[in-house]
Amino acid sequence: MGAAVRALPPPAEIEGRFVQVLDEAGLRPRILEVADRYPEERTVVLPFPALEATDTRLADLLLERPEEILAAGRRAMTELQPVAGARTEELRLRITELPPTAHRTIRAIREEDLGHLLGLDAIVRKTTEVRPQIRDAVFLCLACKNEVHELQEEWSPVFTEPIECPHCGKPAGRTRFRLVPEHSTYIDSQRIEVQENPEKLKGGAHPQGLTVLLTEDLAGRVIPGNRVVVNGILKGLPRAATGRTGTLRSTVFDLLLLGNSLEFQQREYDEIPISEEEERLIVSFRGDPNILDRIVLSLAPTIKGMEEEKVAIALQLFGGVEKRHPDGIRVRGDIHVLLVGDPGTAKSQLLRYIADVAPRGVYTSGKGATAAGLTAAAVKDDFGGGRWVLEAGMLVLADGGIAVVDELDKMTPEDRSAMHEALEQQTVSIAKAGITATLNARCPVLAAANPKFGRFTPDRTIAEQIDLPPTLLSRFDVIYSIQDRPDSDRDRVLANRILHSHQEAETRDAPVLDDLPTRSGAAPFSPDLLRKYISWARRNVRPVLSDDALAVIENFYVEVRKQGEEPNSPVPITARQLEALVRLSEASARARLSSRVEMADAERATRIVEGFLKRVASAEGKIDIDAVTTGVTHSQRERAEALMEIMRALQARSGTGFSLEEVKAQAERQGISPARADALFFSYRNQGELVEVRPGTWQLVRF
Repeated sequence: MGAAVRALPPPAEIEGRFVQVLDEAGLRPRILEVADRYPEERTVVLPFPALEATDTRLADLLLERPEEILAAGRRAMTELQPVAGARTEELRLRITELPPTAHRTIRAIREEDLGHLLGLDAIVRKTTEVRPQIRDAVFLCLACKNEVHELQEEWSPVFTEPIECPHCGKPAGRTRFRLVPEHSTYIDSQRIEVQENPEKLKGGAHPQGLTVLLTEDLAGRVIPGNRVVVNGILKGLPRAATGRTGTLRSTVFDLLLLGNSLEFQQREYDEIPISEEEERLIVSFRGDPNILDRIVLSLAPTIKGMEEEKVAIALQLFGGVEKRHPDGIRVRGDIHVLLVGDPGTAKSQLLRYIADVAPRGVYTSGKGATAAGLTAAAVKDDFGGGRWVLEAGMLVLADGGIAVVDELDKMTPEDRSAMHEALEQQTVSIAKAGITATLNARCPVLAAANPKFGRFTPDRTIAEQIDLPPTLLSRFDVIYSIQDRPDSDRDRVLANRILHSHQEAETRDAPVLDDLPTRSGAAPFSPDLLRKYISWARRNVRPVLSDDALAVIENFYVEVRKQGEEPNSPVPITARQLEALVRLSEASARARLSSRVEMADAERATRIVEGFLKRVASAEGKIDIDAVTTGVTHSQRERAEALMEIMRALQARSGTGFSLEEVKAQAERQGISPARADALFFSYRNQGELVEVRPGTWQLVRF
């Protein structure tokens, strides 16, 4: 059973006390201003701490009996005005900054909360369009031709009609009532669905949702992906159940929050509480030359190896600095990282750990993700009463955090293509069923994929074995290929680390400890402290590039570009990698809690970019960025053009066509292997450049 309901003082006493509260809070000028500007403005905001500081008992009553107390507050606002008018009754008193005792998670709501004023810290998942909702329905009694007013409960889905006419006394059975829409009054209304913040879920629990009704000036203020604190009154609506006699009312109630006010979370990571002692500990690491090494050691410490990848992921967690230029162009500061590796290299475990330790981390697997699930969608369901509603996907829900996508290669091409805009522009655009909207997806993406053939093979370039479109690959700042090659010395070290981690876990869990040696591999940062360290750094540190760092980045970029100045040389690097260097340098400085990007930060960024280019974008000993951006290296393009010239020459000489064997023989004389010539030949065939005029004889379509 719920707690005992506190008795209310007389209404006149509540109004008098509210007048005093509003006066002492300094809201009298605001009330007069809103009354003058009505209906453009109709809201007066009263912070709960101001109410509690003046009248503690009234504050407690507001949490327990919000409808009666808020009604008294509206009447008190009328008394504070020198001249009362009809419009003063339409002013709304909105309460913000509710105390922690009034805040709930959606899964923690219980029956004793019904009818109370609550605050929900949540993320908006769905929104309906704003539509008029009738508040004062005017009916015409057909017997006496008089109008009858019937006030509607704004939170109830049931339309209430008069039981009897107050003028002629006839009940509804002896007369008929006709709605007069032009005399009725309406309010704007919108339903939204909020769900628990993903980073606060434990153990992969399914996020629970709650429907919120927003009316008047609250309607139309939120879009999917917004993180808000919704303050409102919790209502219960009986479910409809179908029986033999038709639709019945169930004994189980659905929950609805009647919104009173909205508080937007403007700054990222503000929801992670950091005590003064923890803040002093975090600041004490400033100036530590080994701080980044400590952070890397703290990332999934039981996963041995992958130190280079962990450095890049650590910098991704801190991120660069977002910039807005005077012309309105926005340059993202988030760093996107892709891991492509052989099976059994612990990619999924690493991704799971990052999703758990990162503030606002959201995890999904490509096998179960669709374009709508990743980005956003316009859907038609019962929530909107059968109308189209806007629903946020995973990248929108991760706005301001980090999105972790495993098995990226298992997604369909249509679903992967939906990520292009989200990765570069960090927005998600929807144009469907008359709904046109742009949602924010400002989050770095950490993704993992397997090679095209299941495992990397030495006879092909790595770029050829990554089964992702080049347009998507080019959006990632750092791409790592993780190959599982046998190496006895390395394998012995790795096996020793893994086995000892198992041994430590067994001895730690055993009821009686024996004399097994302890090899403590405890991480310098606990996951909780690391999460708070990242949150504090992103919130308070905005590093600026120093002249020395600029020189390092500029020299590296120019020197690498020089490799492409030689005749017939590939383009080794583009401006996209230059921006990646800047972001990585800023992230390195932010990890050190430094406001300046120093030379060491820039050098760390160049090592990361150079390492990934040599792994993924190298062809025949040279760096060729086309391997990532177009999927075809410079040498491959040259061989394809050479093969086309061979086929043109053969067709011109014979006049009738050529065979595959003739093409391969000519290609081998020019240094193109038979296997490569065979692959290029059938690639041209698949593109419609070749046609088989008779068995074994081919001709070019465009000669």
